Amino acid sequence: MSHPDDEVIAAAAMGETLDADDARHVAECARCFAHLRDLELLAARAAAMGRPAPLLTPPESVWDAVMAELATDDGAQDDAESVPALLREVGEPAERLATVTPIRRFSGWLVASAAAVGLVIGGIGVSVLANLGGDGATVVASTPLTSLVTDASAGDARVEDRSDGVRVLVVDTDYQEVPDGDLEVWLIDPNVEGMVSLGFLASSHGEFVIPAGYDPRAYPIVDISIEPRDGVPTHSGESITRGVLDL
Repeated sequence: MSHPDDEVIAAAAMGETLDADDARHVAECARCFAHLRDLELLAARAAAMGRPAPLLTPPESVWDAVMAELATDDGAQDDAESVPALLREVGEPAERLATVTPIRRFSGWLVASAAAVGLVIGGIGVSVLANLGGDGATVVASTPLTSLVTDASAGDARVEDRSDGVRVLVVDTDYQEVPDGDLEVWLIDPNVEGMVSLGFLASSHGEFVIPAGYDPRAYPIVDISIEPRDGVPTHSGESITRGVLDL
């Protein structure tokens, strides 16, 4: 069996879409699915932590101060002339500093075929968006969420149409880490037969792209389930939170 390259799996976890053959392989291969799931969860947790501040190139004065410190260090006097010469051989500071590319936001989805317990559409794939905010968003549907364990209120979910044309499910709910498992967010049809996995919840707030072609009117049930880390892409059947969108 030929497995997709690690770079392909990593790109999928970051939001790139797998081609049909790789998507089918990942859906059927426990090893590759577990690898993708681990990377997706890491991506979700990184997104939940927020986007880091961009790295900045230090001004020339910082470099001058470093050079001055090197020149005055104890025992460095004999080499004071050789140090700048050596550094000049590898270029001026601007030439040595690599260009810093900001980490891209996690977006997109992986649609893969899988059917074991009901029909699971796009059963692998995370679409977590980091720090998008609500500017330019139109709420098209919403629902309160209820704990299936206690029947108590467990937050809410809403569908937003963003100004860039992306449709997003925004979830705000009670969150608690699950031992040896993860919380997965789904949209499910009224017959509880067809479903689409949107990704993993890594904090009390999550934003997930709804794949094109999957109308929330056909999949109005928002479901959060406990999924064991067993490499199986289908729904575990252990739902803990649900709500029905008012479409």
